[in-house]
Amino acid sequence: MNHTIRRFFRSALLLAIGLSSAACTPYATFPSDGGAKLLGPGVYPAPQLMGKGLKVTYEKTVGDLPLVPAAVEGDAATPPALVYDLPAGVSAGNWTQIGNQTEISSAREVTRADVANGTPIWAVKQIRIRSNRAEVDVIYPGSGGLYQLATAIFRSEPFGAFKLQSFQRWLIPEDAPVCNHPAEIADAKAEEKAAADAEAAENAAAE
Repeated sequence: MNHTIRRFFRSALLLAIGLSSAACTPYATFPSDGGAKLLGPGVYPAPQLMGKGLKVTYEKTVGDLPLVPAAVEGDAATPPALVYDLPAGVSAGNWTQIGNQTEISSAREVTRADVANGTPIWAVKQIRIRSNRAEVDVIYPGSGGLYQLATAIFRSEPFGAFKLQSFQRWLIPEDAPVCNHPAEIADAKAEEKAAADAEAAENAAAE
């Protein structure tokens, strides 16, 4: 009997310590919010969570948008593709990995042309992880070009994958996403430099 009681109190103590540790564990975030620990965007489970956050947000919000007419007459119209943007600082390889994690066949990386053309874009704004809880903020497109914020909340069992616990639309207006893809940014800088060099050469020739 005493052994059973001791085992009960030992289990209760371990549980209390675990809960206390979880409550005191600070969030790790990406991008940084200035106060929390910075989470590496290419380190597990960050890419997986960004992919899952995009997937659930796309699936729950794409129905708000009009269907895209088929390119071939007679074919059925389809939902808009999952064109996704990520925070600055994510490598090109991780962009591809995160797109694969969405498991959405239409998923593709955003381009500058998408931004210029007003293509609907789903953008990860921030991820936050503390112990077995994770939150992914995603900016999603609505009708009339309006963008708003949603949060997907995930939990994991010990040594298990994060699974969706809840999804919340905040109806908070957000700025339209920009293109943070590193290859697109590099191209834009190269074009700006070429234009500046051409202008400088033209000015020099005119002198």
